[in-house]
Amino acid sequence: MKKSVCAIGLAVFATTLLSSCSSTTMLSSWADPAYTGGKLGNVLVIGVAQNPGIRRQFEDTFAKNLKSQKSMGTVSYVTLQDPAAINEQTVGPVIQSQKITQVLVTRLVDRKTVTSYVPPSVSTYAPAYPSYYYGGWSGYYGASYSTVVTPGYEYDTEYVSLETNVYDVASGKLIWSGATETQMGGAASSHVAEFVSVIIGYMKRDKLL
Repeated sequence: MKKSVCAIGLAVFATTLLSSCSSTTMLSSWADPAYTGGKLGNVLVIGVAQNPGIRRQFEDTFAKNLKSQKSMGTVSYVTLQDPAAINEQTVGPVIQSQKITQVLVTRLVDRKTVTSYVPPSVSTYAPAYPSYYYGGWSGYYGASYSTVVTPGYEYDTEYVSLETNVYDVASGKLIWSGATETQMGGAASSHVAEFVSVIIGYMKRDKLL
């Protein structure tokens, strides 16, 4: 018998990522030791997504979190509405007009489903009020314990791996990169806040915020 413990609601979103049965883990992060530009200034946030609603949620959430860290986040979906048309030529004018100092890009790098098996179990318990309590020792003994058998079952868990890169506009170089893995569960939109929180936390650790 196969069960789906965490119903997967991923909407083919490269920056998806929170529900009661999900968790985001930072697998690795890297900061350029030669970077001397200080803390992030005005960051253009780009979520590589096919779902426009999730993309907007991701970029809005990241911009809000950057503001709380005394940096600035500029969402890309306002001026770069078509994700397929995002490239150096289209982003350049936005960088100039919005005075962007860094560009952050998050994209999907892997997605996998892991099937786990829970073996059957047997539990024995004593009824609260045995019906044969006064009917002789054999009836009393037989009613003292009951057995419950739980059959074994399988369940699927989906994991999404994302990569987040931050580029410095002045030098054109990669200054920070983080790889994350999220155990999915529920709707894709419910994972955004947790994902952003994890990335922000590691950026603070690496003194970019």
